[in-house]
Amino acid sequence: MHRKVGIVSLGCAKNQVDTEVMLGILTNRGYEIVNQSEKADILIVNTCGFIGPAKEESIQAILEQAKYKKYGNCKTLIVTGCLAQRYSDELMEEIPEVDAIVGTGNYSRIAEVLEKANKERSIAYLDNLSSPEKDGLPRMLSTGGVSAYLKIAEGCNNYCTYCIIPKLRGRFRSRPVSSVVKEANSLVQGGVRELIIVAQDITGYGQDSDGEYDLVLLLKQLCQIPDLKWIRLMYCYPDRITEELIELIAGEDKICNYLDIPVQHINQRILSRMNRVSDSKQIRSLLDMIKERIPDIVLRTSLIVGFPGERETEFQELMDFVEEGYFQHIGVFPYSREEGTRAAGFPDQVEESIKEERKNRLMSVQKRISKRLLRIRQGQKCDVQIEGRESEELYYGRSYGEAPEVDGKVYVHSTSPLMTGDFIRVKITKVFDYDLLGEVYESGE
Repeated sequence: MHRKVGIVSLGCAKNQVDTEVMLGILTNRGYEIVNQSEKADILIVNTCGFIGPAKEESIQAILEQAKYKKYGNCKTLIVTGCLAQRYSDELMEEIPEVDAIVGTGNYSRIAEVLEKANKERSIAYLDNLSSPEKDGLPRMLSTGGVSAYLKIAEGCNNYCTYCIIPKLRGRFRSRPVSSVVKEANSLVQGGVRELIIVAQDITGYGQDSDGEYDLVLLLKQLCQIPDLKWIRLMYCYPDRITEELIELIAGEDKICNYLDIPVQHINQRILSRMNRVSDSKQIRSLLDMIKERIPDIVLRTSLIVGFPGERETEFQELMDFVEEGYFQHIGVFPYSREEGTRAAGFPDQVEESIKEERKNRLMSVQKRISKRLLRIRQGQKCDVQIEGRESEELYYGRSYGEAPEVDGKVYVHSTSPLMTGDFIRVKITKVFDYDLLGEVYESGE
C-alpha cells in the first residue's frame, strides 16, 4: 500500500480548512504527508470552482499533478472540492489520470476513498451536501505560526443570482456551539493565538437552530478561552450585522476591530438584480453606525464590476461610493458568467474588456483611498503578530487591521531578533499604498 500523500489546496479559506481536515485524517491513518509532488504515491488536488479564473487554475493544477503519474511515483490521483462537485463527469472524461472524485460533502471520507481507489478507479463521491459538519475530525494546520481559520458553518441560503455556491456546498448548516468551541480550545492549546472565523456567511450562524444560538453567543464563548488573543470576523452579510454584534466587537478586546462585509455593489437596481437583500441606503446606514460606534474599525469589502446590465452611470455610482472612504481594503472582481446561475441567463451581459477596464479604474481609486486611510495610523501604536523576516533587521506581520493573504502587511524594524508568532508593540512610522512600516515600541520611550 502506498503511504506518501501530497496535497495541493486552492481557493478560499473554507477550502483550506477542508484540506487541513483531510491532512489530519490521513496522518492519523498512518499516511506520510510530503511537500514534493514527485515523491508522493498519492496526490490530492482540492479545487475551487467559484468563478472562471479559479476553475482554470484548478484544471491547470490537476493537469500539473497528473504528470507525476508518468514522471514521478504517483499511482493514485484524487480530485476534491468545488470543481470536483460541479464537473465530476467532465473531469473523469477529459483527464483520464484522475482515479477518484470527492465532492464538498465527502472530504471527511478521504481515507476510505484512498483505500477504494487502490483497487478500482473512476469512482465519485458527490452526496452528503445536506449533512451537518462532522464533529471531532482531526486537523493538521497548514498556516503555520499562530493563526488558524475556524469554519463555523457550511453551505449558503442567500441565493445571489451570480453565485453557484448553494449548488456546490448545499444549504446553510451551522456547526453546534459546543463543537466549534471544542475545536477552538484544541487549536489554542496547540499554540494558535488568532482565530479567523469563516463560513459562506458567518452572520447567518444559528439561523438554522430555531433560535437556540447565534453568532453573538458563540463569540462570547470563544472570548472566554484564556490564551486566545485575537478573533477576526470574515464574510459578514450586511443585512445580518446587528447592533448587538457591533456592541460586542466594540466592547470585547479579543475581537479585532475589523470586519469583512462583502457588499458587492451600491446601485439599487444592480443590488436587486443580484438578489441582495440590503439596499444602498441600508448599507450606508450600517457602515455609518459601525464607524460611529468603533472609530478605529478597519473594514474590508468585495465588489463586482460588469454585472449584467451595469451601465456607466451605475458603475460611476460605485466609484463615488468607494471615494467616500468607508473601506481600507477592497477586492474587486469582474463579473464571471457561471452556468447554473440565474445571472448567466440575463440578456444584457457586459463585454470582458469593459469589465477589466472598470476593475482597473476602481482599483486605482481604492489605491488612493487606502493610502489616505493608512495615513491616519501613522504615529499610532498597535500590536503586530510577527509572521516572518524580510531582511536582517526587517520583519513583517499583521496588526488588527490586516487579515492574512488578502490584506497588506506591517513591516517592523528591529535591531533585536523577533520570533515568528510573537505579538510585538509597534509604533507606525511610515505609510505605503497598502502596507505600513513601524519600529518596536518600548513603553519607557
